[in-house]
Amino acid sequence: MSSQQQIGTQPERDVAVDRPLELSGQTATPTALPRAVSGEEELHAAGYEQALMRSLSVPDVVALSVSDITPMASLLVIAPAVLVIAGTGGLLAYIIGCVIAVCVATCMAELGSMYPVAGGLYSIVGRVLGRPLGFIGLVDYLGQAVFLPAAIALGIGAYLSSLIPGININIAAAVMMVIITAIGCFGISFNARLIFVFLGIEMTVLAIIAVAGLVNLHQPLSILTHPVMAGHGGTLSSIGAGTVIAAVATTLFSFNGYDSAINFSEETRGSARNVGVALMWAAGIAMAAELVPVFLATFGAPDLGHFLSSSTPLTDVIKTNLNGTLKDIVIAGALVAIFNAVLAITLQFGRILFASGRDRAWPTPISNALSRVNQRGAPWISTLIVGTLATALCFYSSLVTVVTFTSVLVVVLYALIAASAIVSRVSAAQRALPRPFRMALWPVAPVVALAGVGIALSQQKASDLFITAAIIVGALLYYVLYLRPRRATHWNTFSDPETELARLGEH
Repeated sequence: MSSQQQIGTQPERDVAVDRPLELSGQTATPTALPRAVSGEEELHAAGYEQALMRSLSVPDVVALSVSDITPMASLLVIAPAVLVIAGTGGLLAYIIGCVIAVCVATCMAELGSMYPVAGGLYSIVGRVLGRPLGFIGLVDYLGQAVFLPAAIALGIGAYLSSLIPGININIAAAVMMVIITAIGCFGISFNARLIFVFLGIEMTVLAIIAVAGLVNLHQPLSILTHPVMAGHGGTLSSIGAGTVIAAVATTLFSFNGYDSAINFSEETRGSARNVGVALMWAAGIAMAAELVPVFLATFGAPDLGHFLSSSTPLTDVIKTNLNGTLKDIVIAGALVAIFNAVLAITLQFGRILFASGRDRAWPTPISNALSRVNQRGAPWISTLIVGTLATALCFYSSLVTVVTFTSVLVVVLYALIAASAIVSRVSAAQRALPRPFRMALWPVAPVVALAGVGIALSQQKASDLFITAAIIVGALLYYVLYLRPRRATHWNTFSDPETELARLGEH
């Protein structure tokens, strides 16, 4: 059966249904369902047939997701941007970002186990908050699909130039994107094994960075309690709370990627609960792998002004506190980590674009092309498109511009997911659906997440907010003018809760 085929067509539902479920004349309750629901059963209940290959174990998904978060590349590429924005206040921003990210992750884990679909977050938003917001979530996701790989790939330049002086950063990033795009068209099992090897190298390098800071702690605790940032010539000046909050969105970008466990859910074996388990493990591992090295490296910097203004602050600490040869080894490991990160991100977004074609989000010829898979079970056309767009962006963007704008896209999608987590629990229709993975401390997580992302958005650059708002307006116009009039054939695969519950009952 082709990947475009759907199970039935559901009537349009633009808002979350809020009425009791009726199934065979009885009010449906979760207790009537199986205790353990497989991911394939929930995929069928959501209205899809299996097209991708289910060949991933939970450790495979954790490795893919941690690589997507990419602690090493996040520290080497995004952490310098955080330190430039907020100085040592960036450490406080990392703590705040970690709290928000944990709350968002628990929301994603629960919702992802309910809807283990390759479309990931946009599929969740579309089913819980309605199709218009679901399409906004898709367009937000696709914006990230273009900018995220390029943001990480552009970071290769600062480190590659340390080994090969004079190299063109944009060309180096573009060449890497071309290679990664080709590899991404192979089967997911091959890519998972490759990523496992690269992830081992990445974790080793992170440990070296942590040790480099730990062996020679130079800075006092006051850099955290009274944060400072570097000005011209490396001179230090105090900063306020607003500067710290402004950096939170970028730290959320640094932690972003654990949602990829949902995007790989159609290729994950076993219970749908495995999606939530893999997501939480990936989030926890990645956050620890980022927080420990960045804190130790900052406190281990002998010259704080130079450290905060450097484009390669973490490797500078290695050179100063350990030795230059080890720094070159770490840089080589960093290049492997960046390659690994961009590969995992490209794989993830290739599946999101595949899902958008299967959901008929675009004109029929485009949707048909995007939803094709090759003999290896890989959505090769979607992967090629993601890689090609990111390659083109590498020629025209600077790292800081890409990082700050993409951070706003990430935060907006987090807000939609936190809202979905609340509506999913309070809506009578949504409450009846099984939750293979349940978040703890309800409703603390979604409330904290919503408050956190709201505060973070309030401190972003007006230009980034304006561009994001324009993207949202454009998405709504496309939905109203193109998708809604074609609701019988396009963007109509979001099953209502009654239909999903009935299909699960068949198993």
